[in-house]
Order: sequence, then structure tokens, then C-alpha cells
Amino acid sequence: MVKRIAVPTKKREEVRDITEEVQQAVAASGVSEGFVVIYVPHDAAAVSIHRTVAEPDAPKLGAMLDAVNPDRDTPGYTKAALVAPTEVGVVWEGKMVLGEDQRIYFYEFDGPADRWVYVFVGG
Repeated sequence: MVKRIAVPTKKREEVRDITEEVQQAVAASGVSEGFVVIYVPHDAAAVSIHRTVAEPDAPKLGAMLDAVNPDRDTPGYTKAALVAPTEVGVVWEGKMVLGEDQRIYFYEFDGPADRWVYVFVGG
């Protein structure tokens, strides 16, 4: 099953927690054990699974990526490549397995824009 999730962004750089939307897609698939692939098909956006962050912490990632970014002409594309367009996880008991403090984050690096995240769930 594939589910497309709309993620409209309002800022040039933005972080959105999409954990609940992904978990809803997994539940709707009916798969109790399997895997999930989360894919962002945009060259200046990305997805990442990591420890819970508060929105004010989001600029820290942007600053870190600015520091290692060799491409000053198209920084959004380079930042997205450094974070990655895909995450893969395990489905167990009808939910994506995440650590106690983990969340799934969508990163916008060249907004605002109408963005999409695709969630594939397989058994």
C-alpha cells in the first residue's frame, strides 16, 4: 500500500513532525508485521528519524548544514542530500517501530512549497 501525505510549507526552511501521519498510513494499510519506506520526491526537502526536537531547535540543524555545505549557489539541494530523501523502518503490531524519544521529521530547505511524502507499507 502507498499513501501520499501532503506537507505544505510556509517558510524557506522549516521542520515538520510527520510521525502521526506516517503512523496513520501504517495503521490504514492493515499490515501487522513488515516494513515501511518513507520517501520525499523533492530535491530540496528530506526526511529523518531522530530524537524529539522542539521547533526552536530546528535552526540548529540549518546552521550545522550551512557549515558543511560546499554549494552556496543551491544550498537547499545540498542540505536535502545531506539529510536524505528516504527512511526505512519496521512495522510490528500494526505500527512503525520507533524509539521512545524518536519522531519522523520532514525538512523543507527551499520553501514555501506544496510538498509530498510517500509512505509505502509492505508485509
